[in-house]
Amino acid sequence: MNPESTNDLRVGDRAIDMQIIQGLRELGGEDEPELLAELIGIFLEDAPQRMKDITEGLEHGDLARIERGAHTLKSSSANIGALGLSDLCRRIVECARTSRPQELPDLCVASARALATASTELREIEA
Repeated sequence: MNPESTNDLRVGDRAIDMQIIQGLRELGGEDEPELLAELIGIFLEDAPQRMKDITEGLEHGDLARIERGAHTLKSSSANIGALGLSDLCRRIVECARTSRPQELPDLCVASARALATASTELREIEA
């Protein structure tokens, strides 16, 4: 399993799918133009905690904590357009559920890197 294989989920040179961002903008519309910024803010606040759950779970061999953190981050990253990160988290969940911890370190490193890239892009969009 190659954690780098998620590059195909990037849209062009971006970690964030701008079609999803546009959909979120349209969802807010004229009535709630601040919706996108609020959703980005929530993601940027919560995602590091979910990543901490994953990494600390890995350090302590706590597969249940890894699975919970990755499952939550998988969903929230997909909702905000970070599809590569979402796919990495899906793979982490699968490894945790099937007791394949040997694959987790590489996936965790790749997911932390994907989160950093996605967060940078979301801050640019939010600004």
